[in-house]
Amino acid sequence: MNEKRKKTSGFTLIELLVVISIIGILMGIVGPKVFDLLSGSKVTKTQSVFRAWVTQLYQYKEFYRYFPPFLLEEEEGVSVSLEDEENHDAFIAALRGMKWNSSSFSWESLEGDLLVQNKKGREFHSFGEDEFGYVDPEGEEANNGRYLSDAWGNPKIRILVDHDGDGLIRLSEQDLGDIVSALKVDYDTEVVDAARDKLQVIRDKVGIYVLFDDTGDWDTQNAFSWDVAKFLQGD
Repeated sequence: MNEKRKKTSGFTLIELLVVISIIGILMGIVGPKVFDLLSGSKVTKTQSVFRAWVTQLYQYKEFYRYFPPFLLEEEEGVSVSLEDEENHDAFIAALRGMKWNSSSFSWESLEGDLLVQNKKGREFHSFGEDEFGYVDPEGEEANNGRYLSDAWGNPKIRILVDHDGDGLIRLSEQDLGDIVSALKVDYDTEVVDAARDKLQVIRDKVGIYVLFDDTGDWDTQNAFSWDVAKFLQGD
């Protein structure tokens, strides 16, 4: 009696190609939405941190009757970058009331120029681990990972404060230009240009922001402590 050969079941080449094509289409549809969701959550996290810092700077101002001295060295409307090591350490000293020792991995009392930023060593903000990032601009970690950064690890955070007490900050042309250029990544160019005059004035006593990085070193999106989007809704 002859035995019948058992037929083996499986996908043909055409069927596999069809499945691969369908997967590719689905990834094209779902992928960007997932990316936007993740990016959006990072922006939200960064904005949350920035707004917490704004609140603590208000408390500092209430306690000392002035903003941290290092934020008042430039003219009003000229941002101070925390990428600069001296500004970075001064900001931490002002809000934490202590200095981070990157060698011993411990907090130390303020002294010298840093003591000027917080004379009584008062703690306004504790700084959580998620507010620091590992910065590797030239092949070496800066501050052993104790460098303030946004959710993407970018240390190029900028701060402005109201010097004259009118409750407004008028951005310098340089800072305004940087913001306008970065916003054109997210919004139509005509909409951003039309809102330029409104964007130049921050209706708050403190403004903290980080911009889209076009150098390719970071995957940073625009994030602001104040409401920029309301001027960019279009018609």
